[in-house]
Amino acid sequence: MSGNYEKKEHAFRTFSRDLKNDDISPVIFMYGPEEYLTEWAVNCIVERFINPAACDLDYIRLSEDSGLSDILEAAGTFSMFSEKRVIWVKDYPPVIWANPKGFGSSEKERLAEYIKDPNQKAVLIFSATEPETKSEIVRELKKSCSTYFFDKLDYPQLTAFAEKRFKAAGVPISRSALRYLIDESGYFNRETEYRILNLENDIKKIIAYTGGKAVTEEDISLNLHGDMDTFVFNFLDAVSTNRKDAAFELLHNILTANGEVFPILGLLINHFELILMVKEFKEDGMGAAAITSKLKMNEFRVKKAMQFADKFTAEKLRNTLSQLYETDRNIKTGLLEQNLALELLVGRI
Repeated sequence: MSGNYEKKEHAFRTFSRDLKNDDISPVIFMYGPEEYLTEWAVNCIVERFINPAACDLDYIRLSEDSGLSDILEAAGTFSMFSEKRVIWVKDYPPVIWANPKGFGSSEKERLAEYIKDPNQKAVLIFSATEPETKSEIVRELKKSCSTYFFDKLDYPQLTAFAEKRFKAAGVPISRSALRYLIDESGYFNRETEYRILNLENDIKKIIAYTGGKAVTEEDISLNLHGDMDTFVFNFLDAVSTNRKDAAFELLHNILTANGEVFPILGLLINHFELILMVKEFKEDGMGAAAITSKLKMNEFRVKKAMQFADKFTAEKLRNTLSQLYETDRNIKTGLLEQNLALELLVGRI
């Protein structure tokens, strides 16, 4: 067996080449976690084939509630003003469910027939973040149509994406600050829901904050929402080093991004409870593997908790948990306004 490994090309590059070569199929299937890239690809197709003056007529976005007849009628209609019509069907039930209600064998056959003999003057796009692998339609789309799997970007690709946005805005950023942004965003954390769109929004906020000046790590820390795990770890680090201003700024940023205070308080409570349990097990002489097995939990989380367990005393952890429980109760009962309650929380832990 050859020792050489050829990295698979990301779908955004494949799509870009297909578009450049005018090799866009009349039926396309796009799927994967990066919805930002799906929307980008659809917009590229629209820009390529749709006359801007006829966009309302020739670019059709159909909801998940649309029936098959609506889809086939839209795809079968010829345009009088654009090179091609573009029809985007997002989260179509037969794509995201194996046996959706109201979609029987006759509908599957009609759609399969269209896929085999589509209108060459239209581009029909089906997309879903998580398609059902057992779906007959999904199997047919993957077999017969151009398919683009928009997975997460790798580190160099995400770095290039971020760098391009700062350059376009005319805002300088060093390589080290760029690495800090990518690392702190949490994009590569396990089970994260932080995506390219989140990063783009954070970059816009950082650009607005700097006012055209070179971006520093402090600018990034103050404006980066990041994913929830990154928020928790940064918050724990700020609390453990008594940087109360930084801790409150992190709370403010994550609330601005997510809006709901109770899930965030719940997440903090869960992490502090975990750190306390890990500390107690560690003091009993247990290692990371034994604690992971005991708690039946992801090893990554346990190892992170062990790091923070060394930064807090057991008494400090219990007192912090008491403050978190009290803050949650005071906000829920209306005793304290949300922002005031959080400010008091940070001041006391």
